[in-house]
Amino acid sequence: MSSPREGAPRPRFFYGWVIVGLSFTTLAFHLTARFSFSIFQVPLIAEFGWSRGALGGAYALMLGVYALSCPFLGALLDKRGPRAVIPWGSVLIGLGLTMSFFVTSLWHVYLFTGLLIGLGNAMSGFATHSALMPRWFQRRRGLATGIVVAGSGIGALVFSPTIERLIALVGWRSTYLIFGLVLLVGLTAASFLLLRNRPEDVGQARDGLPPREPPREAPPDSTAPAPGAAPAPGVWEVFQTVKKDKRFWAILFIVFTIGLNNNTILSQLQLYLVDAKFSTAAAALLLGATGFVRMLGSAFAGWLSDHIGRQRAQALAAFISAFGVVFLLLIPVMGASLASGLLFAVVYGFGMGGMGACHSAMTADCFGGKSFGAVIGISEIGFGMGGILGPPLAGFIFDATGSYILPFSLVVLMLLAALFTALLTNFSGGRPGAQA
Repeated sequence: MSSPREGAPRPRFFYGWVIVGLSFTTLAFHLTARFSFSIFQVPLIAEFGWSRGALGGAYALMLGVYALSCPFLGALLDKRGPRAVIPWGSVLIGLGLTMSFFVTSLWHVYLFTGLLIGLGNAMSGFATHSALMPRWFQRRRGLATGIVVAGSGIGALVFSPTIERLIALVGWRSTYLIFGLVLLVGLTAASFLLLRNRPEDVGQARDGLPPREPPREAPPDSTAPAPGAAPAPGVWEVFQTVKKDKRFWAILFIVFTIGLNNNTILSQLQLYLVDAKFSTAAAALLLGATGFVRMLGSAFAGWLSDHIGRQRAQALAAFISAFGVVFLLLIPVMGASLASGLLFAVVYGFGMGGMGACHSAMTADCFGGKSFGAVIGISEIGFGMGGILGPPLAGFIFDATGSYILPFSLVVLMLLAALFTALLTNFSGGRPGAQA
C-alpha cells in the first residue's frame, strides 16, 4: 500500500470537488432525461394517438435495460475505471434525445428512449456515480455523495418546467433536439475533459491529503489487487451466497416495490394531472417539485434511520408513500388547485425519497463488505422489474377503463406489503455478503 510522502504539501485545491460538481451536473441532466418522458408523452399522444400502455412499454424497456446492465457495467467500471464508462452514458443519452427529433413511429420511441437512454443511465447514473465517490473521498464521503445525489432533485425542479415551456414554445421535436445537443456538445465534452479515475491521476490522494508514494509492486494507475488479496467475487458467485439469506429476499421485495411505486407514479403523473385539469405548466412544476422533495426525504429518512432503526424508518417511509398515492387519487375530487398539488408533491416526495435511502442503508447493514457493489447491482434488477411491470400495466388499464384507480390502488397495496415486510423481517445477524 502506498504511504504519504514525507513533508509533501497538502494541495491547495482538491480535485475531488471538481468530480463532485461534474457528477452533480451529470445526474441532474441524466435523470431528467428519464423522468421527462412523462412530459413528452402528452404531445406524443396528441400527435400520434398512441395508447398510454404502448408508451408505458417504452418506459418499461428503458428500466429493463438499465436494471439488467447495471451489475455488468459496475464490474466494467471496477476493471477499467470510470473514464471508460461514465462519459459514454452522456453520449448515448444525448443521441437518444437528439434522434427523438425524428420520431414518426412507435418503435422509434422504444429504440431512442427505451434502449439508448436506458443503457446511458446504466453507464452514467446513480449507481456508477455512487461508486465513483469512494475513490475520491473517505472522511467526507457522506457529504460528497449527498451533494451528488442532490443533483437529481435540483435537475427535476429546474429542468422539468423548462422542458414543458420549451415544448409549448418550439414544439416537442425541437425540445428533444435542444436537450440532446446540450448533452452531446456540452456535458459529454466536460465529462471527457474533466473526469479522472482516481486522485493519483492528478497527483493527489483521497480527501485532498498530501500525495502518496506509488507502490513498488505496480504502476500508479494499476487496478491490480494488493499482494495476497483475494479477487472480488463475480456477480453469480455473490448471488449464490446471498440467495440463502431471507433478508436478501425481503430487501429484494422492498426494492421491487420501490421500483413499481416510483416508476408507475412518475411515468403517469404528467398525464394524470393534465386529466385532472391542471395546466401542462403546473403539472410539470409539480413533477419537478416531487423530485426535489424526494431529495430532502432521502436526507431526512437517512438521519431518522440512525435514530429509530432502519426497519421503522423504512416502514414509516412506505406508509407516507402510500398516503401520498391515496391523496393523489383524491385530487380530481378536490379540484385542480396548486395547493393540493404541492401537498401531494411534499408528502409523496418525502415518502419516495425515504424508502430509497432506508433500503440502501439497510442493505449495507446486512451485506456490507467487498461484495456490496455486486449486491446493490443485483438489487437494482428488482428495481428494474418493478419499473418494467408498473408503467405499461398502468397505461393499459387506463386505456381499458379510462381510470388510474386500479393501478394506483395496486401500488398502495404493494407499499403496505413492503411496510409489513420491513417490520416483520429479522434483519439482524451476520453479513454473508461481506464474506462472499
